[in-house]
Amino acid sequence: MNEKSSLMVGVRLKEVATPQVVYQDCTVLHADSVGLAFEVERTVSEGGQIETATTQILIPWHNILHIVVMEQRV
Repeated sequence: MNEKSSLMVGVRLKEVATPQVVYQDCTVLHADSVGLAFEVERTVSEGGQIETATTQILIPWHNILHIVVMEQRV
């Protein structure tokens, strides 16, 4: 089984690590043979106001060091 195919849309990721950045608390948008697309929310401060920004990111597989999937209990 291909591990990439198990990353279905909506799967929650605890961590996606690249050589430059570690993204935490992400949601899978798309995964195919090219790369992983995910959404991450982050807190930003502009002009003294704290807001939440949502960013969509696409990273090619060869740039990903590791992925940690969040445990989900049903």
